[in-house]
Amino acid sequence: MSPEDTRLSIVILTEDSGEDGRPTVEALVGRMLELVVPGYGRHRVDFLPSEPREEEAMRGNVWKSDGKNPIEHERRVRLLRYIARKLSLPDTFVFFHIDGDQPWAERGTCENIAKFDRKVVTQLPHVVERGRANAPRTRQRAKDGAEPPAPALQIEHLLLVCPFRSIEAWLYQNIRRASEICRREHGGRHAGDIEAWQGKREEFDELPAPDQALCLKKAYNRELASNGFPTQLAYDVGKSFAESVDRMGRCGALRAALERTRGWE
Repeated sequence: MSPEDTRLSIVILTEDSGEDGRPTVEALVGRMLELVVPGYGRHRVDFLPSEPREEEAMRGNVWKSDGKNPIEHERRVRLLRYIARKLSLPDTFVFFHIDGDQPWAERGTCENIAKFDRKVVTQLPHVVERGRANAPRTRQRAKDGAEPPAPALQIEHLLLVCPFRSIEAWLYQNIRRASEICRREHGGRHAGDIEAWQGKREEFDELPAPDQALCLKKAYNRELASNGFPTQLAYDVGKSFAESVDRMGRCGALRAALERTRGWE
């Protein structure tokens, strides 16, 4: 197999509409995949941005709208069609980031995950079927006279990335970098509070909103994700970060695709 045959594509969809939202999620996903297949060839993975029109449905949580607003409904359907197209391509995976919006201890009642299952996962096959029914019949025929089969919807290639309560619960696991930023940008105002979490990392997933309590806010999320992020320590907490990594690990197609990237320079 040549290096050209070992690429895989990952589409990042995120509810975070900030300028650094998508790069932050991409950086985290890149590190999470290292736990799935250590030593995978990250340079052979194409992290793809979603198309601007599809991002409209992620912003403001339009993806989980009730359909009463016709504009929101149209955007949500367009997003589902986009995801379906991507899930029909070989070695292509869609990572869908939403926050749990509640403490990890209450994850069993998480509305966002329930709506992801109901309004995205469950609806995708129906969107595909409606698309096939409405599409004009192709003139291309196989040798036996039958129409060529439509690409299969690889629903298992859709992977949820869901921090509890928010993505800052993962990012602030980078305690050393957060402390450095605090000292560099804010005179160390909250450095002591940040460093105090060294021995209680498991509390991040239970906090109402860690970014609201500290001077860093959301301004340095990309830096926290991209520089010295303690991937194994975050996983060892055993909460929402580990759950999302394990979800990736259970996807056999993703593991196989990552394995194929190993060893190529």
